[in-house]
Amino acid sequence: MIKRLFIFGFIILSSACAPSLVGLMKLEDIQDLHDDTLYVFLSDRDDDINLHRKYNQNRRADRLKRQTDNFNQNLEDAFRQNYSFSQFNVTKDSKTDEANFYVTIDITENYGERNDQFLIQLNVRNSNDEIVETVFKESSNDTNYNLKFLVRQLDRKLKRKYKQALKMQGI
Repeated sequence: MIKRLFIFGFIILSSACAPSLVGLMKLEDIQDLHDDTLYVFLSDRDDDINLHRKYNQNRRADRLKRQTDNFNQNLEDAFRQNYSFSQFNVTKDSKTDEANFYVTIDITENYGERNDQFLIQLNVRNSNDEIVETVFKESSNDTNYNLKFLVRQLDRKLKRKYKQALKMQGI
């Protein structure tokens, strides 16, 4: 009886440690990304800027353009300095058909107990718009640091999962 319970417990434990089908599909995507190109689409706020200019809100338009340019430069620098898992292409054209994998960035304002923080989430998505991997960070201010941190974390996480996938395949 005890032997049966032990075997049953071992089977449950070993099946709980095995990746799910979705987990295996994500590992497959990570292996594909390793040999592919990750597209990083820069923010394009031209419609918003032009709308401000149309109603003679030139200061707001100029400020929005500076903020967008600064964010885009910080994002590009973060990838150039901290990402080496695969090739990547930084572009403003978000309508390319070549993108099998691309990055999305979600920033949630007024986050936290006192609504004084940001939640910055960096997602890698496949061509089916499914999330392959994600990293996030709570922040009170410095977006530049957080982008570098998030890209570095993403790079480490992808490398770790790539090694896991190879190990599971016996390679």
